[in-house]
Amino acid sequence: MGQSQSTRRSEPGASYRAKAAAEAEARADASRKSQAAFKTSSYNSAKAYSLSARKHQQKMSEYNALASSEIFRHYNPNYPTAATNSSLLASSFFGTFFSLFTAGPNDLSQLDLHGQHVNEAIPMVKDHLERCRREGAQRTTVITGRGAHSVGGVAKIKPKVEELLVGMGVRYRKDGPGAFVVECGRLDGGGIVGWILRGIFG
Repeated sequence: MGQSQSTRRSEPGASYRAKAAAEAEARADASRKSQAAFKTSSYNSAKAYSLSARKHQQKMSEYNALASSEIFRHYNPNYPTAATNSSLLASSFFGTFFSLFTAGPNDLSQLDLHGQHVNEAIPMVKDHLERCRREGAQRTTVITGRGAHSVGGVAKIKPKVEELLVGMGVRYRKDGPGAFVVECGRLDGGGIVGWILRGIFG
């Protein structure tokens, strides 16, 4: 059975996601009107619609960032709210809000990415692993989910996270269908080779 609309609306970040979706529709509509106006040589109208599309794009990004932040707090309640200065976090787009939930060594054992979009999840994982290394955490579990709520039930975040882990050259192992256990302080000498060997030997 699928989730009811009332259940979906009560999920963390649902209100902001809905607003972001509305902005995406408005952006697409403005973009179509801009293209149509351009084809009829109505250049002033085309420009106005194009600017409108950009504004809707900006609002969509803002709502999605707010949704992502709310979802993060829900699934990662052990991250304290006290912020610390971090040039690494500040250097990424999502560091702006992710830095609000920086943790001490005992809070880095897990990162739950449920409810995040791929473009939100990947910077979170990278920032989290870098912080684990700085704080001296030896091991952390990154929960990606198995893609049950993705379109067609095909996981989107999990393969992208594994791509990142391979690229960063960290040692990791799969933990069930929707998580990775990562050795934060150890580099894998050959990322691609390690990935192939893990595929063969688990």
